[in-house]
This record gives sequence, structure tokens and C-alpha cells, in this order.
Amino acid sequence: MRGIILALAFTLVGSEKYDPEPDFSSSKIYLYNYEGLTLNGLPEPGLARAGLRLSCKLEISVLSQRNHLLKIRSPQLEEYNGIWPRDPFIRASKLTQTIASYLTKPFTFEYSNGRVGNIYAPEDTPITCINLVRGILNMLQITIKKSQNAYDLQEAGIGGVCLTRYVIQDDRRNNRVSITKTKDLNNCQDKVVKDIGMTFIRPCPTCPLKEKIVKGTAAFTYKLKYADSGTLITEAVSQQVYQISPFNEPTGVAVTEARQELTLVEVKNERVSPPEIQLQNCGGLPYHFSPLLLQMPIQLIKTKNPEQRIVETLQQVIQDNQQELHGDAPYKFLELIQLCRVASPDTLESVFKQFSDKFHHRIWLLSGITMAGTIDSLKFLKLRIRNDDFKYIEALLTVSVALHLTKADGHTIAVAADLVTSSRLERIPMLRQIAYLGYASMVNRYCSLASSCPNEALQPLHDLAAEAASKGNEDDIVLALKAIGNAGEPASIKRILKFLPIFSSGASNFPVHIQVEAVMALRQIGLKDSRKVQDILLQIFVDHSLPPEVRMMACVVIFETGPALPLVITMANVILKETNMQVASFVYSHMKALSRIGFPRFYNVSAACNIAIKLLSPRLDRLSYRYSKVIPLGGYYSSYQAGAFGKIFLMNSPRTMFPSALISSLIVNYAGAATSLLEVGVRAEGLTDIIRKQNIPFAEYSTYRKIKEIGKTLLGWRELPSENPVLSAYFKLFGQELAFADINKDLIQQAMKLVTGPADRHTWLKRVIHQIQNGIAGRWVQPLYSGEFRHIVPITVGLPLEYSLYTTALAHATARVDVKLSPPLSGDFRPSQLYESNLQLRADISPSIYFNTVAMMGINTEYFQSSIEIHTKLRVQAPLKFDAKIDMKEKSLKFGTTPCQQETEIAMGRHKAFAVSRNIGEPGTVKKIPVLPEGTGSNILKEHFKSSERTSREGAVTQREASDILPKKYSYGPEQELHHSAEGKTYSQAICVKVTRFGCQACFYRRARDASVLKNTYFHRLIGEHEAKIVLKPAPTDAAIDKIQLEIQAGSRAASKIIQVVTLESEEEDDSSPDDVVQMKLKKILGIENVFKVGNRTQRHKKGKTQMTEFRVEPNAKYPSSSSSSSADTSSSSSSSSSSSSSSPSSSSSSSPSGKKVKNQDPKDKTLQPRNRDESSSSSSKSSSSSSKSSSSSRDSSKSSSSSSSGDSSDSSSSSRSSSSSDSGSSSSDSGSSDSTSSSSSSNKARPGSRHQLVREPNSSNSSSSSSSSSDSEYSKTQRTPEIYQYRFKSAHTQEYPKKKVPGSSSATSSSSSSSSSSSSSSSSSSSSSEDTNRAGSRPKFLGDSKAPDLAVILRAFRNDRKLAGFQLVLYTDLYSTRPRIQVFVSNITGSSRWKICADASIINAHKAAGYLKWGRDCQDYRISSEFVTGRFADHPAMQVKLEWPKVPSRVKSVASWFYTFIPGAAYILGYSEIQQKNPSQQAKLIVALTSPRTCDFVAKLPELTIYNRAFWLPLSLPVGPSLPASALQPPIWNFFSEAPSAVLEHLKARCSVSQDKITTFNEVQFNYSLPTNCYHILAQDCSPELKFLVMMKNAEESADLKAINIKLGSHEIDMYPANGLLNLMVNGVETPVENITYTSEFDASLMISNEKKGLSLVAPDYGIDKLYFDGRTFKVQVAFWMAGKTCGICGKYDAENKQEFQMPSGYVAKDAVSFGQSWILSEKPCAGACKLQRSLVKLEKTIRLEGEDSKCYPVEPVLRCMKGCSATETTPVSVGFHCLPADSAASLVEGQMKLDQKSEDIQDTVEAHTACSCEELQCIA
Repeated sequence: MRGIILALAFTLVGSEKYDPEPDFSSSKIYLYNYEGLTLNGLPEPGLARAGLRLSCKLEISVLSQRNHLLKIRSPQLEEYNGIWPRDPFIRASKLTQTIASYLTKPFTFEYSNGRVGNIYAPEDTPITCINLVRGILNMLQITIKKSQNAYDLQEAGIGGVCLTRYVIQDDRRNNRVSITKTKDLNNCQDKVVKDIGMTFIRPCPTCPLKEKIVKGTAAFTYKLKYADSGTLITEAVSQQVYQISPFNEPTGVAVTEARQELTLVEVKNERVSPPEIQLQNCGGLPYHFSPLLLQMPIQLIKTKNPEQRIVETLQQVIQDNQQELHGDAPYKFLELIQLCRVASPDTLESVFKQFSDKFHHRIWLLSGITMAGTIDSLKFLKLRIRNDDFKYIEALLTVSVALHLTKADGHTIAVAADLVTSSRLERIPMLRQIAYLGYASMVNRYCSLASSCPNEALQPLHDLAAEAASKGNEDDIVLALKAIGNAGEPASIKRILKFLPIFSSGASNFPVHIQVEAVMALRQIGLKDSRKVQDILLQIFVDHSLPPEVRMMACVVIFETGPALPLVITMANVILKETNMQVASFVYSHMKALSRIGFPRFYNVSAACNIAIKLLSPRLDRLSYRYSKVIPLGGYYSSYQAGAFGKIFLMNSPRTMFPSALISSLIVNYAGAATSLLEVGVRAEGLTDIIRKQNIPFAEYSTYRKIKEIGKTLLGWRELPSENPVLSAYFKLFGQELAFADINKDLIQQAMKLVTGPADRHTWLKRVIHQIQNGIAGRWVQPLYSGEFRHIVPITVGLPLEYSLYTTALAHATARVDVKLSPPLSGDFRPSQLYESNLQLRADISPSIYFNTVAMMGINTEYFQSSIEIHTKLRVQAPLKFDAKIDMKEKSLKFGTTPCQQETEIAMGRHKAFAVSRNIGEPGTVKKIPVLPEGTGSNILKEHFKSSERTSREGAVTQREASDILPKKYSYGPEQELHHSAEGKTYSQAICVKVTRFGCQACFYRRARDASVLKNTYFHRLIGEHEAKIVLKPAPTDAAIDKIQLEIQAGSRAASKIIQVVTLESEEEDDSSPDDVVQMKLKKILGIENVFKVGNRTQRHKKGKTQMTEFRVEPNAKYPSSSSSSSADTSSSSSSSSSSSSSSPSSSSSSSPSGKKVKNQDPKDKTLQPRNRDESSSSSSKSSSSSSKSSSSSRDSSKSSSSSSSGDSSDSSSSSRSSSSSDSGSSSSDSGSSDSTSSSSSSNKARPGSRHQLVREPNSSNSSSSSSSSSDSEYSKTQRTPEIYQYRFKSAHTQEYPKKKVPGSSSATSSSSSSSSSSSSSSSSSSSSSEDTNRAGSRPKFLGDSKAPDLAVILRAFRNDRKLAGFQLVLYTDLYSTRPRIQVFVSNITGSSRWKICADASIINAHKAAGYLKWGRDCQDYRISSEFVTGRFADHPAMQVKLEWPKVPSRVKSVASWFYTFIPGAAYILGYSEIQQKNPSQQAKLIVALTSPRTCDFVAKLPELTIYNRAFWLPLSLPVGPSLPASALQPPIWNFFSEAPSAVLEHLKARCSVSQDKITTFNEVQFNYSLPTNCYHILAQDCSPELKFLVMMKNAEESADLKAINIKLGSHEIDMYPANGLLNLMVNGVETPVENITYTSEFDASLMISNEKKGLSLVAPDYGIDKLYFDGRTFKVQVAFWMAGKTCGICGKYDAENKQEFQMPSGYVAKDAVSFGQSWILSEKPCAGACKLQRSLVKLEKTIRLEGEDSKCYPVEPVLRCMKGCSATETTPVSVGFHCLPADSAASLVEGQMKLDQKSEDIQDTVEAHTACSCEELQCIA
């Protein structure tokens, strides 16, 4: 036993000897060498870095068991700013002296078992020096687990409590132990971090590590030695790396490296005494931030004597920016902000007094104080507000900016609360509004950092809400809710619930917009307490009785809180039973939008919505824009972890046809963090009354009281609440509402009175105009914005690593404006006088704006800075010096300016990366070098391999010769040079656009040098230097230019201006020339005397042949005409008579310009439809048999056809090429109005290789003469319905104006024309009847021959040599003829240039419009033509748009080809089908066929590609009906096109009709209902408070098939009833004859009654009735747009809510049509009227067993019964709901005893309702 005990003792002693926990002996001093450095930059060598190194000696000794003494000897600081690793560290002597004075003082720290406790330092030690000590002591922090050699734990360190991994290697043989410890700085329980300016950026805690752009880790290696006195740390090495990847690229990173090395040098046997100076506890090992605002990382400023520094900075800023903004202005402004941050209130007060009366000094100073964001600056502003020292605009800007930028803590909250509740703000509503919103935003920032928000901070907001609610002040209620929403604290939920209907009994009395604001106030709260907000809003969402706007906004907020799958499915289930289509459409589209979002933080919501929409009906996706929608925009790029997602909320209300609220929001996601960057909302309510501009006193009319009394007889009827017209808008940034505005009816009416009122109301406008006339001159400078975003983390050496972004915006403007008005304004001034005045304006304006952004990564303290900085500058200026003369009466404008006289920089952007070092010892010195070093290297791309034997011979090959060896596509011109070097890649570019006529040129210069040669990443492209600018500078001219003038003349004097241009060139011209001379001059000036040849288009029969004289285009000299090859005439729509008559009959082909022969086309193309075998065989044989006649018939057909449009000509060679088939002998013809496809042609055969979908087509024969049998057999096997793109478009124009036989043509031609009536060539497609041709022939082709120009625009330069230089534009219009037309000509009037642009557009008839654009020499070089034709496609009404480009410039082709490559991908994304198909190469067609009012088919035929889609849903319903023939339309024809939008709107108007027993409501719901005898029914009524009209109907006394109506509106009571087989009219009790009646009202509101067809028509637009028709059997009424949601009665509410159509007067929805119709019966007193029906409650006679007991049931709604003394002769079953009570209950059915309509409905049953009564026993007292 003793042996065992002895062995255990020896073991215990041995284990104590090998304890790995480090310790220090109490009688020794340990000397260590310490070195810590940090480097910032890119990891690649050869680039510049910035860093800092601290080296010193350490003495560590033990004072007590836990307390240790640390002395730092010989500290030395060195800066690094150079090319790594080439350049050395440089000693910073002055900085060392400053820091050493603090570091050499003694420090004590607690240390036990390898863990560091509290640290003690002298009282005056700066926090930076204490943190450096923390970095040293952090090397001693070791956590040992004696039982494990590898383990994980959360260990405290300088960066916080983070996950740490230990690995211990014990070498007891050598008495040593090695410890390796690694820290994951991205996985910390309590991380030390400081964020500034990022309160409203929400990180994603669940996102994976790869989505974070900043990642960090640290590794420590320890070497320990076992000794008798304990384990000793002999060496410790640490290495830490933080990397940032802005674009989430694995190799595109910048790194910050921190290294430490601690080496034991000596151990002395010596005791030390405690320090004699007083030390204070500075906390533990984790890094401590300074309580004050941190030093800006881009400047290092000495803050001693701030008042003097502020004054000096202000003086320098004013001096440097007198004329324009200096490049250093943003930095000086930031310096001013930094100085204002350290200034005391007294200092700010003193400086303000010095400069308060100096305009520019005051602006800069107030901007600096406001953006300083300190409590002292806020106190200063509060004092200025109370003393009323600020102007109105100054107060708005300073208060708003200060409250949003001031650091939020307990002290600033108290000051801000005192500011917003001051009485001074009560007098300025706008300032008070902005102050409350800013204060709430400050509360949000303050409470986001605290565990709980103190009540003192929220109390001002709660008091505002309580006071506003008690007074019923709606404006203050809205302000309180918006402010509470900005604060976003859960403690405010109780206050919000007071304004929500479900949770407060009085909330339903508030207007809808206040309830919506209450829901929106929960948005920010939902981000903090999502569960509670979801519970509240779900109750609102499921309550069908609430307004749809409130429920839709509840849906928006619920989805913003990130609901889980069960909640989303619950909402989907609610929509399945939803009766309000506005809500259903909105929720479905919102779910669909969210299902497409790709942001990582929204993955769960997106997946839940994707499941939920599967449960809902897809028909909700097809609802029109009459219903509320959510439109998604944006995308997400997962490779870069960045994206933007926008949503547009279109919310409609029952009272509007179009959205009443529009909210647009943009969410930006970057590196897993998301923020609501921007949101703008607009809400319009009740504006229709203001837009109507009427002040009709409807309440004073006699029928108003009658309609109100009638409404009281209906059970539960109440008029709609009044609408307070309001237009509101708000603006949010980062989720915080900055400002909002409510424009109510009073403000709008006041503004309208100011404009339209008497002269005394326009004194203010007159005063403004007089002030402008006196001249405006001045200079303005305004700092717009200064924002900072900072993310700071500590590194192991004890220094703060900062990632920051600073942005500054400054605006500058100089202006001098002189204005003269003639005649001068009269005493009784009205705005209309301005339209009769001449205005002369002379201005010299130079506005500019300057943006400066600095991105920084590195070390930032108040003593030194070492970082990588990326500077970005953007300056935009627009200097403009001009004089203008405006004559409103003469419709003329002259605008003159000087030409470019010197080089002017319009825009400049510069971007460069630097390695920067600053220290407080050298405040005026900044060490800054580019990250990418300067220098040039050899161009490796221009080097080529040389053998050794040729090296000496070719060693002198120049760079120019080397570039010649490169392929052409890699060679660059003299303005583009590409250099690759070890230092970077350089790219320079210069593009200049010269306008020598005006002596000016615009140049774009770009120069870039980046590090992409090292690694091809976006980040490496960012590193380096980039510069781009746009410059205006003079261009060399042969004569000096004095002035550039733009003259615009409209009206009758336009032609005279053009004549003046002629007289400028030739002064001998006589101004009083006749009209024909004027026209010739116009043609000469326009240069179109060679373009148009004017003649009469007539037909003369001469020797059996037809001669046609018409307008034609003279052939260009480049392409001379030929009698044997008249391709330019035979195929074009305008053929000359000479070439038509000289064409040889035997000629069967025409030569194209390329020399290829194109065969004439077969005219027997048919519409491709499903056909049987016989039809296919017949077509094939017919095509084969007619091949011999095709040439002659096509030729004759071309000769006989003529163009009906002067602009419908085309080049025959291109037309032939584009329409010919390359696979067969027959050809298919594509006309201007039809798409011909022959069944025997294979031009539409699908080629393999379609990108998205390969569509198989029926097999077709390649030869019509040899394979008809095989084609029959194959086609019969593949019989099916053709694809939509295989149908042929049938032009309505061709069908109404068919091609007619020309007299004198051969029989062959006639037979060919008749056999091919369904096909047309490019010329016959635009032909018309002979009457149309003769009618058109009398009008000249050039409108200038018969019309004066409507507009002349002349841009010219006045030269010293008096030569013309410039351009002119002339516009001709002929809008009121049978063929409306517009012509535009642009001519170059410089010298003898013949370059011109000719544009022509005409509407040929109601079915066809055409136009063209020509340009080049005499408008002959290039041409683009277009055509719009209506017709039918696949038996549906359709339109076709055709675009042809026979010849366009190569540059246009290249751009079009580039754009063309995106079309297949876009078609795939949009879900369109695609097939590769050989279509004409110079033609594109778009066909849209309306298959229903809401769907259309779409076919786009592009060269070699056809895209199509079926059943494409339209946002609005379009009118579909029979088209009118063009001959039936009255000129001008363009009215048909201009009235198309109004026709669509007219189609959207609501109509209600009654025919026999069939009723169609405003919402197009149809049902059958028989009217009970002798009882009036309310058909349609205005249920708004105005009660403008009421329409009632009953069965006529003569017959039940006839009806009688009664109309009450205004002061009129109108009866229309049949009697003796005739329709009678009674107005206000007076019989009025109906023969040829035209009755009009004599009162304010318009009313007209007239005959129409067999009945009467009533029109009363002021009352909301667009038209009412009644003939005794049929009733139709159409109401105005602005009556939407305001009607009631059997015709419905006109709110598009079909599921709620059977709405009774009480607001409840009836169960069937009979109950619905009977609810609108007008009851009468027993003996006062003919209606003997009244409503009564009927008990259910049978006993119902409900929930296990017998019950007696009572109806919750009455049914029609005959009066007392009357018996029912006719009944009808109706469905009624019943409320049941236990059978033994004492309740009985007594009138008025039970409010059954307020009881729940337990069962539903059928009872009999009376519809006719016999009243023989009815006793009436006379």
C-alpha cells in the first residue's frame, strides 16, 4: 500500500512538471523581442502596398499571483509605402516620438493559466496605444485542455469570442511543447465590430460563407519550454489575413495581412516593484473603440484650435471655388465636416456669427455643421431654429439632413426630442413633418443598437398619435403613423392597433387611407417581431368586410416579414374562397412575382410562393389590368452575389377604373445583405370630381330629397361614404420615409383659382415676371450630400482594419439672364397675355455638379493611416450661352449661340487606386503612390517567334512592322493602341464627331491602365487608372463662323422663311414672285426637283394599249434604266409609262442589280389550310399546268397594276430576291398586304438546328411537275391542323379594292388574273378601284405643289464669306383629304451638297397605311419602307406591319445584326415558339390576330426565323366587331386611327341592359329575373353622396312583356311607358309628344332626350349617364367612367367584382338572383300605391335538429310577402339564411324584438316568396 501511494506521489510531481499552461515566475524579468506589422494591398507581387511595422522590446514581470507588469522599451514605428516586396520600410521618427511617449509608460495586466484578464494603463493613455498593448498581450492568450490534444472552443481574443481550433504536440523528451491555434473570424459568438452608416442594411445570417465578401482567419504558433518554475513561452508567431472580394471572385481579392512575432531573448533574476503612477482599468483583451466619432480614413487632420482651422478652411474653400468647383473642393468639405465634429457649441456659435451675413460662407458652414452629425451640431441647429435665424429653405434642409445623419445615442435623442416638440415647429407644417420623420429615423438607428428601446425615445411619437386621434386631426394621424413606421419598434404596436378596424371599434370611422397607413406602419416592426406582426395582419387579410386596399397592403407587409410555408399556404387557401377579385388578383400576382426572385435571403419565401400558386387557379393570371397587380422587375447574378429586385404595386379600388395607388420599390442585394434602396408611392383618391371641373349643386335639386327618401325604404341601405379628394405621394430611402405630401381638394381649387381667377389674383405671377425682366445674375454653390459607410474590425496587432466608402456631391452654378417682353404687361394682367407677347431672352448659364467617391481599405487611427484608396471623380457641366426670341403670336422661335471657341469639358470621370500613408508627425505630407506602378513594358502580343539564325537579321524590326504581321482584326488604328506590360494593360481611345459646318466637334477620350494582365477579374480591372471625358472643341473650317442659329417657324409664314434662305444665297431674287416660282424655289431649296416629277395620273387608250402617266422616281445615275430589263419599274408600285410600254412581251425574267435572273412568280398561291387528298392533288396539278403561263401572266399583271400610294414603291430586284424560292421552280409572292405561301413550295420548310423548337411541317414536294402523287400520299399521312405561322394574312384592303382588269389586256392575262384573285404581287397589293385611282390622280405627289409648308426648321451657321451652311427641315401635311399624308424633307444647304432625307407617311384608307424613309444623294441611296394593313388571319381580325429595307448602310446592318442575335434568346425567355424558316432576307413582318377581346395570336416573320405565340393575354379588353368598309367612313380617314384609343375606352365603359326577363349588369353578369307585378325596382342609382340619378323599372299595366321606367335626375322626373301600343314620355308630370322630339334641359347640368330607332334616348353626361335607351321592351344604360364603384341597384356596382354582383342594399350578397332582385323592390304604403308586397320575416315552420338538440329557426333577412288583407296569387322559391335557437328558449318572432340581420347564419333553406297579390279584403280608409 505504501508503494502505491509513493508511486502516485511521484506521478503527481511529474505531471506538475509537464503542465503546458504558460506562466511567469515571480522573481524574474522576461525580455522579449516583439515585431508586429500590417500590410494592405493585392496579393500579387509587383504592386504597391501600404503598411506599418512596430518593433520594440518587452519586459514582463510578476507583481502578484495574477497581476503582471509590462514595460515597452525602444518602440520603433516604420511605414511602408512602395512596391512589394522591392521597397523597404521607412522609419517614422516623429510618429515614433509621439507614440513612444505613451507606450513607454508602465502597463499592468491580469494573467492566469494562459488567459489575459483586465488591462491597466495610465489615465492619459490614448485608446489607440492601449489597443496596441492588447495586440501584444493577445499573443499570450492560450486556453489549454489538459485532457485533449485537439479541440475546438469559443475563445476570447482581441477580435471577440470566436471559434478556435487547438492542436497540441507535446515533446517531453526535449521538454518542449508546440501549440497551433487557428481562429475562424467569420464564426464568432461575440465579435468586435463597428458599422457606421449601415443601420438599414440587413445582413443575411443564414447565408453561406461564400456569399460574404469579407472573410478573415488567424493562425498562431507557439513554442513552449518546460522549466522548473513553469512552462515558458519562448516563441510565438501569429499571422492573420482579411480578404475582401467586391465582386465575389475567388481570385479577385484585396488582402490585409497582420503578422506578429514574439521571441524570448533573456530571463533575468530580478524583482520589480509596482509602478508609482496611477493606473485605470481599461477592460479586458477584446478591442475597444473610441467613444467619439472616429477620424475620417481619407484625411488626417490636427484638431487643435478648431475655430481657427474652420475659419482658414472656409476662406480657402471660398477662394478656390469662385469661378468653378476646384478639384479639391470635396476634400476640403470633408475636412470642414471633420473640424465641425470636434468643435464645441461655443466654437460653432462664434464662427457662425462671423460669417452669418456672408452668403457663400454661410452655405458652406451650415452644410458642414449639419453633416457633422454630432450632438453639439444638433444643439447648435436647435438654438438657431428657436431664435428664428434660418430662412425657410435653410431650416428644411438643415433639420432634415441633421436628424438623418446625426449619431444616435441617448443624449442626441433627448436633444432631438426637444427640437421636434418645440413650439417654433408648430408654425411651419412642412418643417414639423420633416422633423418628426427624421426624429423617428434617429430612434430607429438608436434602438437597433440597444437591447430594448426606452420609452422616453418613443414618447414624442406616441403623444403625437394620441393627441391626433383625440382631436380627429387626420393630417396629424397620418404624420404620427408614418413616424411610428420609421421608428419601427414593437413597443408601438398598441398605438397602431387603435387605427385598425378589427382591433378598435372606432377605427372603422377613419378613412381608408388612414387604415392603409396603419398597416404600412407595421412594415419596419415586422423585421424585428415578425411573428406578432404576421398574426395581426393575417386577421386583417382574411376579413372580407375590410376595404380591399387595406387587405392588399396587409398582404404586402406579410410577405416582407418573410413568412413560412404554412402561412403562405393559409393565404392561398383564403384566395381560393375569395369573392373580391381585386384582392385575389393582387395576391396571386404577388406570389408569382416572389416565386421568381433569386435572392438568397428570400429563398424560403420564393419556394413557399412557388408551391402556393400551384394551388390557385391559373385564370387569376389572366385577369386584366382592371384588377390590382404586382409587376416584378430586375434580376440576380449568383456568380457575383449581387442583384436588384423591383416591384410595382398597382392597387385598384372599387371606385376607380384604373389604379388608385402605385407603389414602386427597389431592393438591392449585395454579398448576402439586402436593403430597400428606394421606394416611391403615389395615391389618388376622389380626383374625378376635380377633373370634371363642375360645381353643380346636386343637393339643391328637387329629386335629391326624393332619392334619399326612397333609399330609406330599402332594408339596410346607406349611401357610400363621401370621398375626400386627395393626391398623396411619399419618398423612401433605405426603408425610411424622408418626406411626403398630401394635396387635398382645397389646395387644388386654390391653385386653379390662381390660374383662372381675376387679374388681382395674378399679382404674384406678375411680380415674378417683373423680377425676371430686371435680370438674374449670381453664383450658387451647394453641398448636396456627404455620406459614409464604414465597417471596422480589429486585427491581431491591435489596430482597426476599416473598409469604408465616402461619397460627396457638390453643385455649382453661375447664371446671368436678361429678359425683355414686348408689349409690356398691362395693369389688368392675365396669363393669356403671355401668348401674345414677344419674348427676348439672353442667357449665360453654367451649371455643374461634382461627385467624389473614395473607397478605402486599411488602418485608420487618429495618429496614422495606412491604406489602399480608390478615388473616383465625376464632374458634369453644361455651359450654355445663347439668345432667343419667341413670338407666340407668329409661332416663331429663333435660338442663337456662339460656336465652339475653346475646348470645353462637358463630362469627366477619373478613377485611380493608390497606396496611401499618413501620420500625425507629418500632417502636411501624404505618401501616395499608384497601386499599379507606372512604366511601360514590351508588347508581348506584338512579339513573334524568331529563330536563332534570324534574330540578328531581324532584331531591328520596328513595332510598326510587327503590327503589320498581325491579322487585321487584331490590328489597331493610330487612335487605339493596346499595350501589355508587366505593370499593367493600357488601353486608350479617342473618338471625335466633327460638325465642320458649325465649327465644332465632340470628342470622347478614354484611357485605362489596369491589372487585368495579372488576373482577368473585374477587381483587377478596377485596380489601376481609368479616365474618360467628353470634350467640345473647335473644328477647323475654311471660313470663320460668327453665330449658329436655329429658327423654327410654324403656320402660314413657314414658306417665307425658306424663301429668305434663298435670298441669302442669291440677293437678286425677287420676293414678289408668283406662286409657281415660289414652288419651284421651294423644290430647288429642298433639292427634290430630281426626286419628284409631277403629272396627272390618267389612263389613255391608244391603239388597244393602256398608257399610264403618273409620278415616278427618276432612276439614279448609278443605276441607269434599260428597256429590256425594267426591274426597277415592273415590280415597283410606281412604274413609268415609257418603260411599261417598251417592255417586250416575250421577256419572262428581269435582271436584278447583281446580275441574277429571277423568275416571275406563280400567281396561284393559296391560303394554307387543312385540305383533303383531292384538294391537295388538284392544287398540285393546277400549279404544274399553269407553269407555262406564269411568266406572261405575271408580267401582264405587273403592267396592269398601279400603286394607290405614292410612298408604296419598292425596288423590284430586292422584292424578287426576297420572295423567290430557292428550292423549286415555282415561287411564292409576298405582297404588301398578304403573305402568300404556295402548297408546292418548300421555302417554309423547317431546317434542322432550330435553337429552341423544331416544328415539323407537312411534307411538301420540291417539284410541282413530277412529285404530285408522292406529295399526296405523304400529306395524307401527316394531315393535321396547321401551325399558326402557316396561315396566310388576308388584307381587308385587297378584299375591298380588288385588282381589276385593265381594258385592252389579252385574254390570257384576264384568265390569269381571275384565276389568281386570292394572290397578289407587291404592286397589286396596293392597287385600288378605278374610281379611287382617278380620284387620287388629280392630286400631285409632292404636297408642296398644292400646300404651303406647315413647319420650317432651319439650323445654319453665319459665316464670314456669306456662304450657306447648315440644314433645313420642311414639313408638309394634308390631314383632311381623302388620303391624309405627311411629308418631311431634310436638306443639307451647305454648298452644292445633294444629301437629303425624304420621309412620307400616308393613310391610304381605313385598312391601310404606308410610309417610307429615303436618304442619301437626292434621297436615292438608301430606303426603308413600312406598311400597316388590317385584315384577317386564321379567320380572326388581325393587323400586319411590314418593314422592308432594300438598301441600308453597312453600319445600320451591323447594328441590326448584333441586335438580331438577341432575338432567339429573348423569345425563349418570353415563352415564344421559334422555327428556323427561310423568309425574305430584307423584310420583316409582324402579324397580330385578335382571337378574343382578351387574347391574340402573334407571328413575327424575320429573315431565316419565325417566332410565334398563341393565346397571348392582353392587359385590357379590346372591342371585337365587324369592321366598317373604308367607303363608309367619312374623311378625314385618320380620325379612324386617332379614335382607336377612345374606342377602346368606350368599350371599357359599363353597360346595363334589360330585355324581357334577361338582365345584364354593369359587370357583364347575366341572369334571368321576372319582375313582380306593379312594383318598381331600382335598376341603377348613384349611391354616392351626390345622389345624381335614380332609374326604376316595373312591368307595364298593358302587358307583362312591356316595361315602364321612371328616371329621377336633377330637377327632372321622367317617365317612359307604353300605352295603346305607343311609347309615351312624361317630364315632371307633363305629357310630352315623342314625335321628332329633342328635349333639352334649361338648368346647369346638361340633359337631352331624343328619338332613336323605335324608342327614346336620354343623354345626361353631367349626371354620369352617357346614354340611356328605352323602347318599351328593351332598356340599356351606359354610365361614365367616373361612376365606377358608385352605382347600386339591380345593374350592380360597376366595380368588376363579379363574385359580389348580387349585393343587396344592406351590403350583403344574396344567395340567388331572385333574392337579389327582390331586395331592390321599392315598397309602398298599403293604400298609397299599386305595389302590395312588403318585406317580412318568416319563421321556418319545421323543427331543425342542430348540434344535437331541437331548434327553431328565424330568417336573418326578410322575404317578400303580401300585405295584410292580400293573398298571394303567384309565388317563387328563394334561398334564405336562418339563425337557430333552442326550441325551449323564450325567444319569439316579434317585429323589432330581434335584430336578426346581425345574427350569424346557421342553416340555409328555401321558402316561398310572393310575387303577385290579390287584395280583395284590403280595407283602406278614404
